[in-house]
Amino acid sequence: MTTDGRLQFWLLVWVVTAAYILVRHWRTGRGAGLVFTYVLSLAAIHWLAAAIYALPWYSTQEFDTTLDGLRVSAIALMAFGVGGEIGGLVFGRFGPALPNTVTPPRADPRIVNTYIVAGVIFYSVIFPIVAALPTASALASTSSSLVVLGVGLKAWNAWYQGRPSGTWLWLAATAAFPFVTLVGQGFLGFGFAAMLVVAAFVASFYRPRWQVVAAGALVAYLGLSIYVTYMRDRRDIREVVWGGESLGSRVGRLTETFTEMEWFDLNNIEHLHRIDDRLNQDALVGMAVDSIRSGAVPLARGATIEDAAIALIPRALWPAKPVVAGSGDLVADYTGLVVPEGTSVGIGHVMECYVNFAMPGIVLGFVLIGAVTVYVDRSASTWLHRGDVSKFAIWFLPGLSVLQVGGSFVEMMSTGAAALVVAMVCARVAARFAGPMAPAQTPPVVAADHP
Repeated sequence: MTTDGRLQFWLLVWVVTAAYILVRHWRTGRGAGLVFTYVLSLAAIHWLAAAIYALPWYSTQEFDTTLDGLRVSAIALMAFGVGGEIGGLVFGRFGPALPNTVTPPRADPRIVNTYIVAGVIFYSVIFPIVAALPTASALASTSSSLVVLGVGLKAWNAWYQGRPSGTWLWLAATAAFPFVTLVGQGFLGFGFAAMLVVAAFVASFYRPRWQVVAAGALVAYLGLSIYVTYMRDRRDIREVVWGGESLGSRVGRLTETFTEMEWFDLNNIEHLHRIDDRLNQDALVGMAVDSIRSGAVPLARGATIEDAAIALIPRALWPAKPVVAGSGDLVADYTGLVVPEGTSVGIGHVMECYVNFAMPGIVLGFVLIGAVTVYVDRSASTWLHRGDVSKFAIWFLPGLSVLQVGGSFVEMMSTGAAALVVAMVCARVAARFAGPMAPAQTPPVVAADHP
C-alpha cells in the first residue's frame, strides 16, 4: 500500500460520483437498467483493481500508471454524470410521455417467447454457419441478445402479475449465460455481462430496494469467487473449448474447475493478482497518458471516431472496408505493450476518448456518452411502460452496444447498427402476434412507486 493520498482521493471521487449517478437515476424510476449497467461495468475495470492497491498487504509496480488511469476514469465518470443530467433534460422535453396508468401492461408472452427462441436459434445454429460471412455474422451474433431481452421481459411480466418469486426464478436462470459462453467460446465475461444487463433491468422496477441491494452484494461476492476460480484454470478450459473437444469434455472440465471453487479472499495475494492482471484498465490508460505526454505517440485527433463512423457501413456493401471490429493495434500503439498473438486487449471508452483529444476528449466524449445512455435508457423504459414491446426493443437492443465499456467505438457502432436492424425486423415479426396488452392481474402494492 502506498501512503500517497492521491489514490485514496480519486477512489473516493469515483465512489461518490458513481453513488450519485446510481441513486439519482434509480430514484426517478424512469430507466431500464442501461445507466446502472454502464456505471457498474466501468467500475469493474476502472475502480476495482485500483482499490486493491489501497490494501496494506498488496504492492505493485504499476502504481503510478494506475493512479493516472484512475484519475482520468474518475473525471470521465463525472462527465458521464453531467451528460446524464443533460440527457434527462432533453428527454423531458422531447421524449415520449409516460402513460397515466399506475400499473404498466405486461409484455405479450407470445412476442417474448419469440425473442427467446429466435435468440437461441441464432446463437446456437445460425451464427456458427455464417460466422465467416460479413454483415450476416454481425447480425446473427447480435441476435443472441434477444435471449437477454426475452428473459428480462419474463421477469417483468412475473413482477407485474404479482409474482415476485417468478421474477427471482428468471433472474436465477441468467446463471446459464456464463455457463453457455464458457462452454461455447471459453469466455466468462460475455456471460457475466448478459447477467448484469438482466439484473440491472430488474433492479429498475423491483421493490423493495433493500432486497435488490442485498442480492447485489451477494451476487458480487459470488461473481468475484467465480472469476478468480475461472482465472486459475482459464488456460485449461480454453484448451478444451478451443481445441474442439466434445460437449461432454467441456462440461467435465468446467465441473472439475468449479467443484474446487476458491471463495474470494482479500487476504489471498493470488486472488488480488488475478484481478489486477486482467481487470486493471487504469494501468493501460495510464500508459497511454504517459506515451502522449512524453510525445512518444501523437494524439489520434478523431481518427478512431472516423473509423467508428465508417463501421456503420455494412461490409456487404463495402467488401474492402478498411475498418474491422475490435481494438486492432491501438492498445499496443499507445501503451508500448507487446500483445501476444491471439490475445485480445480492448482499448475501452476511457482510453479511446483520451488518445483522440486528451482531457478535452474525456470530458466531451463522456458528456455525450452519458447523455445518449440516459436518453436511450429512459426511452426504452417509457415505451415498455406504455405497453409497446417492439419500440422498447428498438431502443433497448441498440442501447446494449453502449455498454461495451472495455471495447472500441468501432465495436460499439457496428454492434449498435446491427442491433437496430435486428430490433426493427423483430418489430415487423412481432406485429403478426401483437394483440392488446393485458393488465397485471394482481398489481403489487409497490407499483405506485413508479411515477
